[in-house]
Amino acid sequence: MSLSPPCPNVHASWEALADGLQVQRLVLHLPQLREQLLTPPSNVALFAQTPPSALTARPAPLAEPSVKAVIDQVGLQHWLRLPVEYGTTDAGTSPLAASADQVADTLVEGVTDPVVRSAVAAVCTASAWWVGAFAVIRHLGVHHTSLQPVESAIVLETLQSATSIVALGTAQRILAGHVQTGVADEAVRMAYCRAITESVVIENRLPELLEELGELRLVDLVSTSMPWRGRFTKYAGGTGAGQVE
Repeated sequence: MSLSPPCPNVHASWEALADGLQVQRLVLHLPQLREQLLTPPSNVALFAQTPPSALTARPAPLAEPSVKAVIDQVGLQHWLRLPVEYGTTDAGTSPLAASADQVADTLVEGVTDPVVRSAVAAVCTASAWWVGAFAVIRHLGVHHTSLQPVESAIVLETLQSATSIVALGTAQRILAGHVQTGVADEAVRMAYCRAITESVVIENRLPELLEELGELRLVDLVSTSMPWRGRFTKYAGGTGAGQVE
């Protein structure tokens, strides 16, 4: 007998749970994050490609209240607040930023509403920071299925792919929230459709990418960021992540 898809209220609850888990993990591991930024281990291949501090470069804070209101409406206040609060300064541009910016530029092409454009750009930029922050402490984590210490290396290209997916998911939440208000114009509705289409196109790539990421925190960040068939599998099966912490 096939299972029915979860009702919207359950889906929203799982999304809120995933948000809370990301915040919890970041706060719990702030000491380790700061330590790695000061003395990156020499045996981690990733840090030979980019300084850890660059991966957590602080995004520019938002100053426009109307943009903040759009982001707050979909429950992504933390997504921007924590990178600004804990991001590193004078670290240059994150090597993940271009991947996030490309997603934003693609989705809002043709959108003239400056508030929507700025909100999408802001959450995409923050996505690069979240992926970068968990990447810095990846080697201290465990594999998402075996819960054994992570020993495999990871390359910058994999993190750039992960950033694109996380940016796509958070941007889709902004666009969906605006469409649901009933005031979105045709260009914004088309941007939302583009986001959905992109999600469908890259879904087949996700399982392979998650295995490349390997580590629990990164896998959960990416796998719960956008709608796909495996998004909340752990929650639906009663094995939601968080036990490790």
